[in-house]
Amino acid sequence: MAPFDPMEPFADPALLADLIGELSKFEYKLYGAIPLRFHRGEATKYEFDLNLGVVHFTEQDCKGLSEIFARTNAKWGTEMTYCIYPSKERARDMILNVRGSPMAPAEID
Repeated sequence: MAPFDPMEPFADPALLADLIGELSKFEYKLYGAIPLRFHRGEATKYEFDLNLGVVHFTEQDCKGLSEIFARTNAKWGTEMTYCIYPSKERARDMILNVRGSPMAPAEID
């Protein structure tokens, strides 16, 4: 793998494609694979949001997502994290926020 700035992981197209590829194949317990749609624009070099639609997360889903991030972090030497939050723009839609860097802006409402 070519070197990249770990504070700007998603500036590396290969890393971003690898993670998006893994997330697009993930089988949610109740829904199977969910088509990925970026929420509020494309990925920045620090983070991105995916709108998953109306989703009920199970413990199995959280464990599976955590395993994807653990594998990807080990492979690339990154410290990416994720969180899940409800969309303000679309009632009931759930957003998967992926943070690749502590330099990502904090948004608190």
